Amino acid sequence: MFLLVLGGSFAGYLASLKLSQRVQNLERFLGFVQAAETEIRFSALPVREVVERHGAELAFLQRCAELGREGIPFDEAWRRSVRSAEGFSEKDQELLLRFGEGFGASDAEGQISHCRLTMELLRRRLEEAGEEKKQKGRLYRMLGVLGSLGTALLLC
Repeated sequence: MFLLVLGGSFAGYLASLKLSQRVQNLERFLGFVQAAETEIRFSALPVREVVERHGAELAFLQRCAELGREGIPFDEAWRRSVRSAEGFSEKDQELLLRFGEGFGASDAEGQISHCRLTMELLRRRLEEAGEEKKQKGRLYRMLGVLGSLGTALLLC
């Protein structure tokens, strides 16, 4: 019975952890976009180098850089890496894909505007994700504990 309660509690904790991971990933991507904007403004680096230089904190950005080193064009590398990204919602992935479509596709001023728009959208997503984490995270943990306790009582 103890193992059943422990297992249910762990399942609730894992569901809650996914919400926390999403918040962290959005924060990290926001940091990446801010760094990209700075690079574009002051050094005019190619997008591939920006991803290599500032993408170390997110696995999908590391994957994009790896695909680029293999000779895959940036837009295709970006799409592949975003599609395999974990810890983002579907809407988050759509935003990431839209960012990649416009990243490197215009002059420096256009890139800066693109980064700023994406940062604003990311801030909204981050706020929503934080609220969801706060509300649903506690709910998932409690459902795991109470659901497994109820099941244990029924089996007794």
